[in-house]
Amino acid sequence: MPVPGDPARLGLELAALGWHILPLSAASKRPLGNCPACSPQPGAPSHLTHTCPCLAVGGWCHGVRAATTDPARITAWWRAEPAAVPGVAAGPSGLALIDVDNHGGPLSPDLVTGLLPGIDLAAEPLPRHVWDDLTRYRSGRDTLHLLALLRGGSRSWAPGPGHRPVSVTTPSGGIHLWYAAPAIEGLHQVLADPAGRHGLAWQVDLKAGWSYGVAPGVATGRGTYRVTGGNRARPGRMPDWLTAEIQRVTTPRPAPSQSQVVTVGDGRGPAAYLATVITRGASRLAGMTDGRQRALSALSYHVGGLLGWCGADISQVTGQLVDAGITSGLPASLATRIVRRAIANGIERPVTPPGSRA
Repeated sequence: MPVPGDPARLGLELAALGWHILPLSAASKRPLGNCPACSPQPGAPSHLTHTCPCLAVGGWCHGVRAATTDPARITAWWRAEPAAVPGVAAGPSGLALIDVDNHGGPLSPDLVTGLLPGIDLAAEPLPRHVWDDLTRYRSGRDTLHLLALLRGGSRSWAPGPGHRPVSVTTPSGGIHLWYAAPAIEGLHQVLADPAGRHGLAWQVDLKAGWSYGVAPGVATGRGTYRVTGGNRARPGRMPDWLTAEIQRVTTPRPAPSQSQVVTVGDGRGPAAYLATVITRGASRLAGMTDGRQRALSALSYHVGGLLGWCGADISQVTGQLVDAGITSGLPASLATRIVRRAIANGIERPVTPPGSRA
């Protein structure tokens, strides 16, 4: 393992193993901000991430999308920002991170559906006393254990090194479990909703696709992300039950029936219209430094208003919008709060796009 407190060396070691690295702020653990060339004046057109001139010359603009395994680029980044914290882009690295939090906070008032969103515990073959006890749940470890008990049976965690994740204890008392990404089409980030409406489990997040986590082994002012097990060169595969649960929470809800599909002016359906709204909004966000919070809120409010019309899955859309906020340089926690609040407000005021017809 690298020497604690040597972030450049850690980044280079992980990159040599295929982990795509990006620099994070030592203070906020969010991607370092865009440079002025990627921050056009309000109203000016923004370029797409893949055409960013700064990335081509070794810049770190556009957050997680700048992640790389190129040792020369990583070395240059840490020469410019020696205190930066290495982050790992999950999707490009072929990884998925199960982020088990220990942040406290209130439980959902409805344990039957709030502990494991999307699962009605009262309808499952578990004795009620196993889950219907507020004192059992203090962190994501408890709800992940419940999910494993429910879906994994007597062997919740598959044995052998082939299934062993890179396990990390975090300074806050949480756990990071880095697995090889399962072969799920459209795998993306899913963040647990404190109200228990969506997510993998209460205080258990999935970081996948265009999302990131703090690199295993990083030493920070608050403590070390200490590796406690697993092989960084070959992170293990998830147990089948966990892959199935991730498939469940990342799969969009069934599309509306053909009779319900609304044709938009140019012939595209509601799902394509919504995808365009999100893609264009994310592109604008990626080129901003000022007004990002306001822009993310406006985009999320607009999307919330469209959800009822297009029948999209709120969990997937929320993840896409949070990813857009994080990519623009907003902290993950802030982006999550903005998106959830604005989507909820938008849902209360549904809209139908101009030019659509029933």
